[in-house]
This record gives sequence, C-alpha cells and structure tokens, in this order.
Amino acid sequence: MKKASLKQSRMVYVAMVIALTILLTGCPTKKDDAEYEQGFYDGFMQDDYYWTGFYDSYDTVDGGPIYYRGDQIPSVTSPSYDRGYYDGLWYAYNDGYFVEYDYAFTIGFSEGYDCAYQAGWATFLAVDSHIEWQDGGFSDGYNDGFSEGRVFGAYDYINGIPYDWLGAMMDYRQGLDLSVDGVSTGNQGPVILYEWGTDPKTLQKSKASNNGVPGRSIRYTHSEHDTKEFSPPEISYRTMPEDAMNKYNVVPTTSPRNSSQNLTLTTSWLERINQYRNVMGK
Repeated sequence: MKKASLKQSRMVYVAMVIALTILLTGCPTKKDDAEYEQGFYDGFMQDDYYWTGFYDSYDTVDGGPIYYRGDQIPSVTSPSYDRGYYDGLWYAYNDGYFVEYDYAFTIGFSEGYDCAYQAGWATFLAVDSHIEWQDGGFSDGYNDGFSEGRVFGAYDYINGIPYDWLGAMMDYRQGLDLSVDGVSTGNQGPVILYEWGTDPKTLQKSKASNNGVPGRSIRYTHSEHDTKEFSPPEISYRTMPEDAMNKYNVVPTTSPRNSSQNLTLTTSWLERINQYRNVMGK
C-alpha cells in the first residue's frame, strides 16, 4: 500500500491502460492512447474534485445525509480525451471520499485500542457495541476502526505487549485478525469495511465484494474486478488544506464510544494521521 508520487502513479496507470486496451480492442491507435492518457491525467489532477469527495465523506458524520457525487460524474465512450478526463475525475473524487474514511478509521482504531488497553478490558468489551453507518464517512470510519482497535488493545494488554496502537493497526491492515473474550475482528467480527469507489447510496457494501474477491478497502490495495476499465493508480493522499488540518487538530479527552473513561492518548488526531502516513510512506 505504499503510495507512489502522482508522477509515478501516472506512469503505472499508463502502462496498465495501454496493456488492457490492446487486449480489449486489438490495436488502438497511438493517438487514441495518448489522448486518453492525457485526459485521465488532467482529470485526476483536479484537486477540487478530490477535496469535494473528501468533504462529502465528512458531511455524513453521525449518519447525516449522504452527499456522494461520484455517480454524477459522466461516463462517456468518446472522444478519447473526454473519456479519460471523466474517468480521472471519478478516481480523484473517490480517492478523496475514501481517504476521509481511512483517516477516521485510523483515529478510531487508536482510541478503541486505548480504551481496551487497561485492567477493565473485559467489562469494556462486554458493554461496548459496534455502530455501523455504512456510508463511508467519518463516523463510519471512526466506529469501524474503534471496533477493530479495541480487540487489539485488549489482546496486547492481556499478553503484556507494550502499548503500540500504530503497530497494532498496521498488523491489522496487513491481514492479522484476533479474537478476545468472544469479540473478534475481520470476518468473524461485526465490522463492514467501506470499499473505495462504492456508492454508499446503494448500500451495496460487503466484507468481500465481487463474489469473494476483496475490494479496495483499507486492508487491500486493489480489486481484480474494478468498476472501471483498468486497474487504477495508487490512492493519492494529497496535502491537506488548512481547514482540513484544523478539523483534525484536536486532542479529545474521551471517546464518543466510552465517555466515562479518559483517554491516555496525548497526540492530536492530526498527529496520529501523520504517524500513519509516515509509516506507510504516504
């Protein structure tokens, strides 16, 4: 899941587009290839679409209205430049929408881990309940992360493993699942991870999409059956504008899932996001 630069991402997607286009259409002209590639790059680099997706995802907080607008981006077959351009916009928008969820998952995981890494872990797990919004927004990501993080926090505490929410989260993202006192992560748990590119208005999310083939979720980098005609470039984690950084520059003393217990975390949400980005090279 290491992030390539936007230039490297473009090179990766160009190679895949050309190869798949040849397979699907035989012998496309170099002019068509070049026009599609230029169109995709121009569309993908539109930061306004990226951040529109980001804020649309955030605006679903606490189960609010879903403002997903990826379904409003045209899908055309010609000319080649326009086809690439609108595909590029679609990828940029869905990157932004997904990254907001990803950041919220990171925040939630850290706080779920923190709440369970304590002597009262058994009582906490017994009374805590997972909340599933299924909208790919901030609250959805936070609660998904919190529910998975609590199991890792309890496990580490029980087994005398030093406190390390980030290391635990990276283990989870790489596919490690745990079960503690009947509470589990992954397919045995209650969490439905949001998948990149999914229109939340359709509520067609699942733990394994496309007949069992994993989608582009926080635990997987790609899908073998993407909704577009080629495998996409790496998800882009673009530099946050100031208002986005301000939104994350808070240090809550409690979690909304456990308001009776003070968090031991002293880092801000923004600092935790940056820790995650740094360890992933994003």
